[in-house]
Amino acid sequence: MTIAGGLTGLAFAAAGYGLERLWADARAPLAVALGAVALAYALHEVGLVQLPVPGRSWQVPADWVREGFYRSAVIFGGTVGMGVFTRVPYASLPVLLVWLFVSGNVWFGAIAGLVYGAARALSIYSSANAGDAEALVGLNRRLMSLTPALHQTTGVALAAFGAFLVAAPVLA
Repeated sequence: MTIAGGLTGLAFAAAGYGLERLWADARAPLAVALGAVALAYALHEVGLVQLPVPGRSWQVPADWVREGFYRSAVIFGGTVGMGVFTRVPYASLPVLLVWLFVSGNVWFGAIAGLVYGAARALSIYSSANAGDAEALVGLNRRLMSLTPALHQTTGVALAAFGAFLVAAPVLA
């Protein structure tokens, strides 16, 4: 998941970098527009408005992950870690991917993608020490109980990011 997230971030940033000459003058207006979208999704994350979050609700088929531990880990982690093929639980991922494209910074894209992939894999990392199915169910319940706080945190982060993007041209 971590590697796939890094590759996805790198791909979005590299695509934006490749188009830099075509749209250098449009970068600031695109950033301001993205800031407005981030502010709207901040309101979504804290529960004040309901917006559709771009993404798919597709799940990795069970038969894809029945081919031995390492092969299954690569297939599952690679698909889920990219973040664009399966359910996107937070509105911050689509905003992040668009920002990586608009910024065109490949180093930042790779690092941001690695962080996203690692965060998405935290539940798997933490389940490695679960001794049995009951412990795994308990861990899953504890992680799911954090969902409201994580949405609130994401909402605050999106609000700060959105406000920065909207205000940056005025501050420059």
